[in-house]
Amino acid sequence: MLDHVQSTVLKNGATVVSSPTADAESVSVGIWVGVGGRHEKMALTGASHFLEHMLFKGTTQRSALELTQAIEGRGGYLNAFTQEECTCYYARLPHEYLPQAFDVLSDMYLNAALKEEDLNRERDVILEEIKMYQDQPQHVVQEKLQEALFKGHALGMPLSGDERSLARMDRKALLRFKSQAYAPSATVFAFSGRLEHEACVSCVSAAIGGVRKSRGLDFKAVDTSVGQDPYVLVKKDIAQVQAVVGFRVFGRHDDRRYALRVLNAILGENMSSRLFQSVRERHGLCYSIQSSFQLFEETGVFAISGGFDTQRAMAALKLTSKEVRRVLDKKVTSLELKRAKDYLLGTFRLGLEGTGSQMMFIGESFLNYGRLVRPEETLAGIQAVTADDVRRVAADVFDPSRMTLSLVVPNAQPESESDWLGSLAAMV
Repeated sequence: MLDHVQSTVLKNGATVVSSPTADAESVSVGIWVGVGGRHEKMALTGASHFLEHMLFKGTTQRSALELTQAIEGRGGYLNAFTQEECTCYYARLPHEYLPQAFDVLSDMYLNAALKEEDLNRERDVILEEIKMYQDQPQHVVQEKLQEALFKGHALGMPLSGDERSLARMDRKALLRFKSQAYAPSATVFAFSGRLEHEACVSCVSAAIGGVRKSRGLDFKAVDTSVGQDPYVLVKKDIAQVQAVVGFRVFGRHDDRRYALRVLNAILGENMSSRLFQSVRERHGLCYSIQSSFQLFEETGVFAISGGFDTQRAMAALKLTSKEVRRVLDKKVTSLELKRAKDYLLGTFRLGLEGTGSQMMFIGESFLNYGRLVRPEETLAGIQAVTADDVRRVAADVFDPSRMTLSLVVPNAQPESESDWLGSLAAMV
């Protein structure tokens, strides 16, 4: 897998990485910028996301419609996303249009017009986006969890910003932010599909090679000085209890990340997992329950989330707590361990089949690790996990001093903070 990946670093620090696939019909191109929510000052919370929106509003050479027509008019797809540590702009086209795909993306990256009238209009669009998310209790409960886990830190702030921070973002502020953040040394240009590496390097060199070298933006690390609230509750006019139990954990470079993957698969990643089988299938206490994790540079989050009936939410959390305790108290069997590994190995391999998936993998790998984390390395890391490793990482993760319970409940829900936290007594 990914046997022919090549990379080149230009003189100004820009990284070009490609994964050729001789028989592919498409090429996927991504521009990965090392800037996200955690790079923002509190006064400009949401700047990365706002800037992502604005790059689609037109450049000095193309209108917004011309940007999309240049890709979609050739049967392609153009999109972007913003996360805590990166922003990615990407396109997929038939392979013969590689130069056109990169020309559009690099034009957005270099020459975004950021017109004042577009900025004012898009601010309103983002405010409507925020309102939409606030109407979704599943989103609110996760956002409140992040805020409580990283109290007063940029990682705890909403990626979309809020009304006050968006009001501060005029053209001058966004241009200054972009000039600092969109630096060649903080950018990875990733390509996958039917292509040649030299052609990719030529495209990037022609467009980006003359941009002066600069560092990009730094961020504040999460350490023991960053506070954490154990409990947060929001009441809304809804019919169901949304709950997330979250733990602040280690970062992406920690060797325990492979055992964490296996723990997550066993506990709640799919329909075969313990939580799904116990809380939903055997006891019928919910429709949706799952576990997940997200690893950042030096910290991360492990979360168990679910939507519960108002009358049975406490029972569901108590049962969830017992399932966590079972992982802590007793080693998983060899059969369950093998099933979890086979699931992870299979989904990982299948996830690398398409050109889009390969572009995402190599771009994220070089941005986060500065190198290609070879698929074989990940597969071997998962294979090497033992039952003792799973139990040890569970003990590290489920530390009560790093636990937060986030709830969004109906207005009339009667339980108190002590009731809700008490339902998790078996876990801690």
